[in-house]
Amino acid sequence: MKQAFWSNPWFFIPVLLFLNIGFALLLFVPHGVEIVYLNPFRAEPLNTFFRWTTYLGEASAFVVLGLISMLWRFRYALLLALAGLIISPTSYLLKDQIGTDRPITFFANIGAKDAVVIVPGVTLNGGQTSFPSGHTMAAFGLFGVIALLSGRRRPLIGLACAWTAILVAISRIFLVQHFLVDVLGGALFGLFVAAIVWEINTRWLQQWTGLDKGLLPQKGRVADLKTPPYP
Repeated sequence: MKQAFWSNPWFFIPVLLFLNIGFALLLFVPHGVEIVYLNPFRAEPLNTFFRWTTYLGEASAFVVLGLISMLWRFRYALLLALAGLIISPTSYLLKDQIGTDRPITFFANIGAKDAVVIVPGVTLNGGQTSFPSGHTMAAFGLFGVIALLSGRRRPLIGLACAWTAILVAISRIFLVQHFLVDVLGGALFGLFVAAIVWEINTRWLQQWTGLDKGLLPQKGRVADLKTPPYP
């Protein structure tokens, strides 16, 4: 996985820094404190910003970006769809089997529900479906695939993908839907799925040259992504 993502260091380095900082915080910050720490910041414009940011980790993001990518190459849309089809059932299966408390359930169980500031307009998920964060897993899988497709020739795309995925992860903590450990787990699983999709492409789908056509005429394409193994 690491070797694959080094094809776009502009994505991998920010993501690696995020993961390292996150795991370092896990060593020193008691479980749940990260939720309470963000209480003073749950105000406008951050409330609206993170309410909208979190949508980038939902199925609609795969659909919209997949449809747009078909303008350039059907391969892009196929790989994004494949990532989504892997992530969705995997996320639900992991949540069901691991079964850890959502933040609001956790704080209610310890009698500290009132210690958490809730963002207005957000419906909190309860129960034992906290690990891993499905939105984070989806975001890192989706934007990880896009980063791999863009390669190191498109640094701005790599950076945009990294920060978008990271902000989705932060949004899940900010909106009191997940703990830090949940989003870190989701990020790792999402990156793993992106690496699997990329491996499927390079090993089995590369010879399907028909996938490299798009809805736009060849002359009408602007800034087409070209990255190994594409010529």
